[in-house]
Amino acid sequence: MPSENNLYIIGIGPGQRDQMTIQALKAIEEAKFIVGHRTYLDLIEDLLERKEIVASNMGQEVERAKIAVDLLEHGSVAIVSSGDPNVYGMAGLCLEVAYKRISLDRIKVVPGITSFTAAACRAGLIFRESVAVISLSDLLTPFSEIEGRLKAAAELKMPVILYNPRSRRRDWQLDKALQILGPEKEALIAINVARKGEKMIWSKTGRILEEERIKGLINMFTVVLINGNEVQKGLTVNKARINVVGLGPGDPEYLTAEAREVLKTSAKLFGPERYLQTARCVSQGEGVKHYGDCQKRIRLRFQDAKAASERNEVSSILTGGDPCIFSAAWRVLEEARGVCDIHISPGISAFSALASKIGAPLVNDFALLSSIKEPSKISRLSEAGFGIVAYNAQVQEIRPILEMISPERPCALARDISREGEEIIVSKASELMRANADGLRFTFLIASHNSFINDDKIITRRGYQAKYCY
Repeated sequence: MPSENNLYIIGIGPGQRDQMTIQALKAIEEAKFIVGHRTYLDLIEDLLERKEIVASNMGQEVERAKIAVDLLEHGSVAIVSSGDPNVYGMAGLCLEVAYKRISLDRIKVVPGITSFTAAACRAGLIFRESVAVISLSDLLTPFSEIEGRLKAAAELKMPVILYNPRSRRRDWQLDKALQILGPEKEALIAINVARKGEKMIWSKTGRILEEERIKGLINMFTVVLINGNEVQKGLTVNKARINVVGLGPGDPEYLTAEAREVLKTSAKLFGPERYLQTARCVSQGEGVKHYGDCQKRIRLRFQDAKAASERNEVSSILTGGDPCIFSAAWRVLEEARGVCDIHISPGISAFSALASKIGAPLVNDFALLSSIKEPSKISRLSEAGFGIVAYNAQVQEIRPILEMISPERPCALARDISREGEEIIVSKASELMRANADGLRFTFLIASHNSFINDDKIITRRGYQAKYCY
């Protein structure tokens, strides 16, 4: 099969076109064949003119992956997932099917905005220290394993995101999860995020358990965000003169169409120089830097944005990655509370960008941590089977953690993802301990269980092998 043909595994975002990245649009344009679930193809129908389409239904994921690899004989192929292909998407399965047949260098995973970050930005939920992401579907994962992860997250008092919470044939798992997490937690029920019929409903975990009317609204097009002690809640609107914009990891191709449009219309851009460099690729707005500690810088940025708003000017306060993941956006929302409206544009987070560059390390349940300062927490999450990404890691902090996990567990250490000087090391835990890396602000990844390394890519089995032959 011609080696110049590539397989793109593309995240198209949760639904609305403006939350697709430029990188995703380019990958679709470059592909001759587009393969995907009918529902997802319908979301990008206008992009598919002159493309050869292979559509299939739910439950045919293995067949889609096989067809995508076979079609490489005839041209480049794009297989599409909603959201992010590394978040319960097609990345892991495609790599599983492909790695014995083609070089994995020909597979390009294109990250997308996943529904939980889109929902969090819509609702003004900012995760400050950690978050656990868990699918309640037991089609591929025994519920005993899911239950173990729920208990670990509950013990650690983490915010929890529930994907695939309830279906017509599977309705008891949500009740069990809510019982484990506790009855007094605040919960956001996000239905059809960034799609027609979107609804955001605030409730309590106990109320969801008790009221069939609320529970009946929850389906497979819903994510449930359950607050822990580490979430800052604010209020946002769909459009405002003051914006918080997630730039992604650095490369302008990671920008969403919405972020590009907001930046283009902004007269003022507020942020550090590395963020302003990305924004200047698409915006003619004046870049403004502020100085002082974090709290002072945010206060000054907000004050200047508010002054611009009073002059009827649009402005953007810039964050790296996604504003809801460990950013200072919560400080902006605090400054704005009761004063003015804020709009938040989601972006590709560091965990998503790193995962896409090294394969499919997080396609099962995973946890995100803002730092690596609690080794016991990481050990507990690893023991429960989570994939883990810790931000702002120092090399000397990583070595004790590597000694706690299986020496065969695939890991990665990365810095300056998609920026000048990018550094990514992929290896088993035992080998990473010997890696010649030094410095601060690394992103440290421990792959999910059932992972292995091939061609410097991490492949994580989703469980399809237990039900299908491939």
